[in-house]
Amino acid sequence: MKTSSKTLFVLALAAAGAGAACTDFLRGPGLTDNPNSPVTVTPTQQLIAMQSNMATVLEGQLARCAGISTQQLIGSNNQQLTYCTQYRVSEGDISGQMAAFYTGGGLVAMRNIEASGDPLLVGIAKIWEGLAFGTATSVWGDLPYSEALNPAIVTPRLDRQEDIYADVFNRLDEGITSLQSASAAGNCEPADLIYCSTAGPRATEIARWIAAANTLKARFHLHLVERNGVPEYAAALAAANLGIAEIPATAADGMHGRGPGDFRMFHGNVQDSDANIWAEFLAQRSDIVAGNVLVSVMKARNDTIRLAAYFDRNAASQFIGSDQNNVAVPPTSAPSAINTSVRRLFTFRQPIVTWAENQLILAEAKFRTGDSAGAVVNVNNVRTKVGLPALAGASFTDVMLEKYIAMFQNIDVWSDYKRTCVPTLIPYTGNSEVLGRLPYGAAERNANPNVPLPTQYPGSTSGSSPVRNWNDPNAC
Repeated sequence: MKTSSKTLFVLALAAAGAGAACTDFLRGPGLTDNPNSPVTVTPTQQLIAMQSNMATVLEGQLARCAGISTQQLIGSNNQQLTYCTQYRVSEGDISGQMAAFYTGGGLVAMRNIEASGDPLLVGIAKIWEGLAFGTATSVWGDLPYSEALNPAIVTPRLDRQEDIYADVFNRLDEGITSLQSASAAGNCEPADLIYCSTAGPRATEIARWIAAANTLKARFHLHLVERNGVPEYAAALAAANLGIAEIPATAADGMHGRGPGDFRMFHGNVQDSDANIWAEFLAQRSDIVAGNVLVSVMKARNDTIRLAAYFDRNAASQFIGSDQNNVAVPPTSAPSAINTSVRRLFTFRQPIVTWAENQLILAEAKFRTGDSAGAVVNVNNVRTKVGLPALAGASFTDVMLEKYIAMFQNIDVWSDYKRTCVPTLIPYTGNSEVLGRLPYGAAERNANPNVPLPTQYPGSTSGSSPVRNWNDPNAC
C-alpha cells in the first residue's frame, strides 16, 4: 500500500501523543461508549422497547392464567398446572410479571416518552399507560402507582384500586387530548408498532389510537360495575360509541382480531426475539390445552367456525377440552391443542383491543340500561361477521357467552367473568371460588413494607381467603 507524507505525519503525531499520554489511548468519543449499553436513547427508541416489553406482559403468564382461570384453557402440566389450574401461583412465581409494568420498558419508559413533548408520542404513551395500569390493577388491585417513580420515595404506598382506575381514565383522556393536538400531516410514526406497522397516513393513525382509547375507557368502566352499578354501564356505553368501529374485512379477520382499527401486537418470525409470545411458549412446551367449558359452550351454540379457529382436532379428529381438574371430557379422549395454523404462528399479531370487543361492550351496556333490542343488534354484528347466523333474541347470558368466545386469549376475559359470573365455572377441587387475583411479586414485597402479606391483601372479605379485589366484592 502506498503511504502519503500526510499519512506519515498523522501517524507520527499519533505515536507522539501516545507516548506522552498513554493513559488516554483508549478514551474519548466512540471509544468508551458501549453500543450494547446505551446511556441515552430517543423517545422513539423507548417506544419500540416499551411495546416489546408490553407484548411480553400482555401475552405472557398473566394471559395464560386469565385463560386458565376462566377455563377457556387448562394448564395440563408443569407450572401452568400448578400456577393456574390448581391456583397455587406464589409471590415468587409472578414477581417478574409485576415488575415489568414498572421497570425497563414499563412505566419508566412510558413517562420518559411522555416527557418528550411530541404530542403524537405523548398521546400514544399515555394511552399505553392507561392500558397497562388498568390491566395491572384488575389483576392485583391496590398497587404502587402515584409514588412509584418518585426517586425520593424508596417505599411507595399502594394506591387504592378505585383511585388507580380514576387515574387510568385521566391518562386515557390526556392521551386523546394530546393526539387531537398533534399534526395529522404526513405519514404515520414508524416506531408505532400498533397502528403504523406499514406506512400510512398519520391522520388515520391518530384516529385509530383515539378510537382504541375510547374502547379501553369502556372496558375499564365495566370493571367498576359490580361496585358502582348502572352509571358505569352508561359511561361504558358513551365511550364505546366513540370506540373501535372499523369492521373487519373477512370472517377470519373478525374472529382473529384483524380489523383495520384493532389494537394488535406486532410480531416477527424469530424465536426469543420478536415472535408471538403465546406461539413461543407453546413451541417449547405442551402445557396448555383446550378448556372443556369453552369447547362445550361453542359446541352448544353450534359455533364450529370459531371452534376450529381456536383449537386443533385431536388424533381422533375431535374437539375435546379438559375440566377444572385437568381431566379430559370424556376422560378417554385427548384434549385439543391451541390452533397451530393461525394462533400459534410466530407472526400472528395478538389482538388486545378489538372491534368485536367494542361491539360486545355495547351489547352488555345496552342490555343493562334497558335496550335489549339494541344489544341483540351488536351481538349479531359479531356473529354474522364471523359467519354465524343472527340470533332472534338474546338474554344477558347470551351476550356474555358471545363475549367469552370472542375474548379468547385476552386477559380481560377474567374481569368479565368476575363481574358477571358467566359462564358458570366450577373451581378447582378444594376451592370455594375461582381464583380472582394474583399475588404481589415477591421482589416488591421484600423491598416495600407497604405491600401486605397474602392473608392481608386488600379486597379480601374475610382476611383469610384473599382472592378478590375491591371492585369484585361478590363471589360467583
